[in-house]
Amino acid sequence: MKVTDMNFLDYLGVEERNLLTSIVNFRQEFELFDKVDKIYQAPLNRLIVPEEEAVVPQLYLFVHFHLYFAVACILRAHLSEALASARKGIDAAFTAYKLILEPDKAEAYVERDRYFQFIKANFQKEIEKDVSAYPLARELLKIHDACSEYGSHADISSFFHRLETKEAVGDKKDEILVHYFQYPRNPTEYRFYYLVVLQAFFLIFRIFKVFFDKKLRIIDPNWEATIAELGATLEQRRQAAYDRFAGQA
Repeated sequence: MKVTDMNFLDYLGVEERNLLTSIVNFRQEFELFDKVDKIYQAPLNRLIVPEEEAVVPQLYLFVHFHLYFAVACILRAHLSEALASARKGIDAAFTAYKLILEPDKAEAYVERDRYFQFIKANFQKEIEKDVSAYPLARELLKIHDACSEYGSHADISSFFHRLETKEAVGDKKDEILVHYFQYPRNPTEYRFYYLVVLQAFFLIFRIFKVFFDKKLRIIDPNWEATIAELGATLEQRRQAAYDRFAGQA
């Protein structure tokens, strides 16, 4: 559909069609999303903290929103926006990680201390000095870099899967198309990115779980078992999807 032929209602209609199609095509992955969502929701009704300790739970709810938003973007064929949303979730998780380990820094965060404005870079510097620092952040740092490259800026990397060259026949000129909806044409590659986003939010959850382990009076053994199983499943499925689409390249 050319821009001249499209209006906002048409755009919304395509979004909803993409959403329904993706739910059908990624039924198994949608079930994995449901499991990630449930482990996020499980502690909320059991968590009671005083007002002075509310920052970490607030960050947790911010992350949970971005879990929903990122997956909604993936399903609607907005891949860059999904990665940008995941990056915000990772930034929030790094902030929470620092506050969990050093609760006395909560006021500095509220006062917009520069440390928290550059939390990812500061984590990297601290890890360079002490390789044992922030073990739960290691994989997320790598994902953060990918999200920054492909999802957070208007440079050429943000156009991956968005540009298409249409070769003309005869003496006509080729056309370069810019798509409003962005997703890999290879379904296996598309599935890989979906799983990367889910795995990112699972790794984020592991950081907040350190806080829950300290604050929840009763730990649900079924919840614990689901967390342990889900981590291994996500890693296995993500790696399998990568191996398949990389082998097709």
